[in-house]
Order: sequence, then C-alpha cells, then structure tokens
Amino acid sequence: MMGSMIGMLLPLMALGGPEDVVSFSARIDAEEVKRGGKYEIVLEVSFKDGQSASDAGVPAPILQIDVPKSVRLSGKVLRSYRQQAENEFLQAPFERLIEEPTTRIGFRMTKTPARTDRVFLNLLAYVRGTDGEFFIRRRLELALEAGAEGKPVSAAASSWGGDDMLQIGDEAPDFTLPKADGSKVTLSDFRGKKSVIVTTYRAFW
Repeated sequence: MMGSMIGMLLPLMALGGPEDVVSFSARIDAEEVKRGGKYEIVLEVSFKDGQSASDAGVPAPILQIDVPKSVRLSGKVLRSYRQQAENEFLQAPFERLIEEPTTRIGFRMTKTPARTDRVFLNLLAYVRGTDGEFFIRRRLELALEAGAEGKPVSAAASSWGGDDMLQIGDEAPDFTLPKADGSKVTLSDFRGKKSVIVTTYRAFW
C-alpha cells in the first residue's frame, strides 16, 4: 500500500508484529443514532507490558478514519503534516495522532445511515519492545448503531488512499528506476524469482 502515512521505513524492522502487542477497540457512545444527531466514537489504545509506541518516523500512533457519506467528522481538516501537530484531522481520508490511551472522536449524522454504512478505523504504529521494533497495522469496522463496538477485520481489506493507489494484495505495475551507479533496474526482472522491498524515505515535520 502506498498511502500517505505508510512509507516503508526502517528495513530492519519486522512488519506486522505479534497480534497481541496492542489492544485497539472502538465503540459508539450513544443510546441512539439518527439523522442530525451528534455523537462520539470512543477509542481505547494500549500496549502490552514491555511494549511501547516508538517514534520511528512519527511522534505517536496514527489513526486513519474512513467514513461513509452519512457521517461528518467534527474538527477542522488540515492540509499539511506540520499542522497535524495540532492533532486535528488531516485531509480525506482522515488521519490524526493518537497521543492518549482514550480518544474521543466527534461526528454528526448528516443523513439516516444505510444498514450497510460502516466507519473503518486503521491504527498504524511503530512499536518498541522486548522483541525489537516493528510496524503494526490494525483495522476495525464500526457499525453506525447505538452502542456498536468495533470488530477486527483484515488490515489487507482496505481501500485507503483512493482508487489510484495500490492496496495491500494488489499486483504492482511494472516500473524501471535508476540505481546509484546510473544503471537501471526493472521490477519484472525479479518477478517470480525474489521478493522486492520498495522503500520510501519520509519524516514527520
């Protein structure tokens, strides 16, 4: 996936990590959900003993929120990562930092939700602990119902980044890039022979 927040930093890190390294839950704090109402999603994020969020590339875990057209998130939409230090939402799909164990996300129902409407929440974090450092990605599906609780779903089942972005599991199109010595390397030269890791260098300013 080549979404805005997932540069493959630190090639020595393992990707994925143990399933129980982080607890990630979400629920809708409301007794009813209807058109025009204002509600909150309550998020709980905690790391198991001996593990903690690493600042490798980002200062805190990142939350990505994908909402249907019936939902409007509260808070202004930011246009740069420099502004995201204010911990508001950054562009659509929405992203924000998670700096506390409990985070409340406000939203308003702009129309009556369809039965199939869902909020999807991705948690992205670099984790440091007894097993080294690694990148984790967790994904929850949250129904727009009173008291609904997030259900874990496959992190690969994502449409993050728009239709023009590669998603997890997609076959990458062929490409050619220059090497440090000026020669060229083409992806298809390795297809079926070796695994290929494409790294991007990014930082958080």
